[in-house]
Amino acid sequence: MPGEFDFIQWVRAQQKPSTLALLPAGDDLAILRWPANDLLLVGVDQMLDGVHFDSNLHTPRAIGRKAMNRNLSDCAAMGCLPAAAVTTVASHRGSGLLFLQELYTGMREAADLQGCQIVGGDTGSWEGKWVVTVTILGRCEGVTPITRRGAQPGDGIFVTGPLGGSILGRHMTFEPCVAEGRRIAMAGATSMIDLSDGLSRDLPHLCEQSGVGAILDVSAIPIHADAIRLAARDSVSPLDHALHDGEDYELLYTCRRGVSKLPGVLIGTITENTGVFLSQAARVERLVPKGWEHSL
Repeated sequence: MPGEFDFIQWVRAQQKPSTLALLPAGDDLAILRWPANDLLLVGVDQMLDGVHFDSNLHTPRAIGRKAMNRNLSDCAAMGCLPAAAVTTVASHRGSGLLFLQELYTGMREAADLQGCQIVGGDTGSWEGKWVVTVTILGRCEGVTPITRRGAQPGDGIFVTGPLGGSILGRHMTFEPCVAEGRRIAMAGATSMIDLSDGLSRDLPHLCEQSGVGAILDVSAIPIHADAIRLAARDSVSPLDHALHDGEDYELLYTCRRGVSKLPGVLIGTITENTGVFLSQAARVERLVPKGWEHSL
């Protein structure tokens, strides 16, 4: 019966040295050559079976792609380029070698599309549900990283695409906006975040770290067709889905007005006074965050 070391041997066979990875996965540590004139950006993201995916419903390859794409989206949110990744998997005992191989293949396919090499990781099995973790290493290559801390009063608030209803499938199939993030960063964005927890929760995160507030124009918020379809099923308005659903993985960013040829739609303005508000038909009301938050 195949075991952990069979999977490790299989992974080793997938590895190839590169200009970045002198020694990829297969030893105790990978060995990377990092340019002395570049910054190293590091992030980690975890996915839980039953929360971020359903192993009884979603294919292992789709799960692997999502695990990697969530981290690639974090690179996009800072305008950096993904360079390498380290992954860990806690598998449900008895799932089999093929499931692990397909999971890894999904991660590798997503990483390959962005020039990101998987250089190491770890695996184990237990009686609990699947847990998949990816640690990402990013590089700047001459572009100053965009943080959540630079928004200024008067900046426009932009989003790169329509929002809401991702649970109908896009939460598993989204493409990270890495190229768009680079363009936005090079154009002079003042702050940026990817929309994983929902517009109503992620925008306040950005505002809090920048020490500013925001007013959103309700009529300008782009609503995805999935949000409209979902609204017909659950009687929650398309706007509420766009504001609160999360896992859209579009980029939300701020930039001074007048910058041309930026991807996305202008949906609001950064204000000096703190608090996030919705403006609709000459009425202004506070936006109450209802996006995703893990309970402890």
